[in-house]
Amino acid sequence: MKLITRVLLMMVLTIALPTLAQENGNQVSQELPDRVFAADIYIQRGLPTGDNFVGNGLSNGTGFGIRLQSDIYQNIYIGGALSQDYFDVKDEQAIGQFSKATKFNAYFFAGYDYVINDDWNITADLGYGYSQNKNKQDFSQGGGTFKDTGNLLRITTSAEYALSNSISVYLSPSFEKVFYNIDAAPASGDNFNVGNYFNLALGFRFNARDYNSIPLNTSDNQRIQELENANRDDLSIREKRELYFLKKKEARKARRERRNKN
Repeated sequence: MKLITRVLLMMVLTIALPTLAQENGNQVSQELPDRVFAADIYIQRGLPTGDNFVGNGLSNGTGFGIRLQSDIYQNIYIGGALSQDYFDVKDEQAIGQFSKATKFNAYFFAGYDYVINDDWNITADLGYGYSQNKNKQDFSQGGGTFKDTGNLLRITTSAEYALSNSISVYLSPSFEKVFYNIDAAPASGDNFNVGNYFNLALGFRFNARDYNSIPLNTSDNQRIQELENANRDDLSIREKRELYFLKKKEARKARRERRNKN
């Protein structure tokens, strides 16, 4: 699980760095380009809830997570995520003879991204996957470890604020229901079958956007003329990149117009 988390974190960084470079090479348009891909990294507070072994036995915990998502059609997106949370035991009689639990989730999700304006988005998605609690005893309890596994159903929402075209910050409430595969005594009823968690996360979202979807406007054409009329040796690296991307956009527009005429 540690290897998977590291690999996914490297993927987030691999996506985030070119995304930042892309924005530096493009002027921030008054019309926000469509988001085609996003990578999230966040920290969260996990609150076990419900009248079951999780809600009665675990204290509130903290954790982190990583998400990758891709838009597939008109703000509908799909993706995958990993998260890990750390809890202390508050009642051994309710949950069992161990002192700490580490919860790992791996799941896929699908959802909808509602764009309020260029600054604010609201997202909501439904996820399903795998969940595992790794339970650890302290020395006085024997020092052993054992695992409880199950199927995860998760509802995630977020309110997102755009710091720039490439980076957003968001607040994300979510609710998880884990259907555990635990062989418990019949007398315990459904107490060990299901665990509920409410989470509140704060994170950053790195966005890859389709700048090709934004046509050249009058200000773009004026900017191209300004940069072309200037002495190239006097242009900064950022201005040279800006001119390069604007010229590419101009060339794509010309190709589209030629195809439409044919």
